[in-house]
Amino acid sequence: MSFIRKSPESLWKRKIIILSLGIIFIILYLIFGNYDNSAFYLLQISQLNLAVLSYNTKIVNIFLNQPNKTHLWSLRLADDDYFRIERLLPCRIVEYTGGWKKHQINSCDNSTINEYSVENTLKAQKWLFNHQHPINCTNKRFAIIRKFAWSGFGSTIHQIAWAFGKALADNRIAVYQTPGDWLYGSCHSNNPDCFFLPITNCSIPSIIDNNKTIYINANHGYWTEPIYPFIFRNQTFNWYRSQLVFYLLRYKSETLLYVQRSIIKSMKTSSIDFYRPFIAIYVRRSDKITGKEMDHAYPLKDYFQLFDGDARRANITNIYLNSEDNNVFKEFNELNKEKQNYYKLLKIKTKKNIIFTKLTAMSKKKRGEIVLDFLTDLFIEANAYLHAGTLTSNWCRLVDELRLTLGKTLMYYTPEKKYYLEK
Repeated sequence: MSFIRKSPESLWKRKIIILSLGIIFIILYLIFGNYDNSAFYLLQISQLNLAVLSYNTKIVNIFLNQPNKTHLWSLRLADDDYFRIERLLPCRIVEYTGGWKKHQINSCDNSTINEYSVENTLKAQKWLFNHQHPINCTNKRFAIIRKFAWSGFGSTIHQIAWAFGKALADNRIAVYQTPGDWLYGSCHSNNPDCFFLPITNCSIPSIIDNNKTIYINANHGYWTEPIYPFIFRNQTFNWYRSQLVFYLLRYKSETLLYVQRSIIKSMKTSSIDFYRPFIAIYVRRSDKITGKEMDHAYPLKDYFQLFDGDARRANITNIYLNSEDNNVFKEFNELNKEKQNYYKLLKIKTKKNIIFTKLTAMSKKKRGEIVLDFLTDLFIEANAYLHAGTLTSNWCRLVDELRLTLGKTLMYYTPEKKYYLEK
């Protein structure tokens, strides 16, 4: 597989453009003087993008030297500071079960480190983008993804990833039916394109002949024995599905703007990077317990017992806490008192206690607002150095998959003591 080398001059042009935008936004801010206006937010985001771009550009320059077409810049790839923390912590071996095939990850083993390397992610994302964005869509074979699952956000994304994988295995370009019936869609297309970059540049075929163009329903798909495109034939299932999820969840610019506005309002900083290194915790309860998908609700103390020693060894004091249960934040205050207030709590001002049954009763517009809050949480959790949660939750599996694609192989902390690929 060959990659086109990009000149250093073009990389400098990207930086100059971002800096120029920053200057323009400063002028607008001085003219209008409103802390809350879009010019101010865009200034903050331009600063963030420049910081992340500076690092990510170096990495891409080493491996691919290609224009950024996948919004890899929005999530920071594993960098020297992350690897410094990684070297401070003991090796861990975990085994993922519940999917097509058991899969073992060793945080200190070269086979794991090489598979989940940044280089592999960049190459995979380039291949997926090029497959889905041909120069000419004529005479291509298509699969229209439709009938999205009526389920939780993480669950529906994983079933879309299954449908996407099925299309790729048959050498087809995946397109979303438009308008679709995705529960979380809040725009005219009513599919994931409402929040994420378009899955393809090709139009939806007008003729469905079950040969050149077929339908794939995304409401019941689970992996049995996955078939990979030839280029990924030697990769593990966990790595491959993680790459599909990462591609599907590339935030569009409007989504990124909302995320950064939320971070600025709640944390009074232009970037979550200000709090690095930090650990993220997601405590899943409520309907997961009543629906018997989880054996019981784990107290926050159980999570802390798993990572507290590692956090102190690495001098990590910032914690981003997320849960649909407001009681978790009370638990944190009590627990942190016992630890002499060692940890500093990070959180976003969003509505809590949002469970699936409440979402289904909301208007389309209101659900869209809640999804943007979800994606703010996801953005922050994926950018954490360490993460704790329960992998019976599709949401936690999304976070785990995004972290792995970013080159973060420090193992997930889970009180369940089980690592699920599917549940």
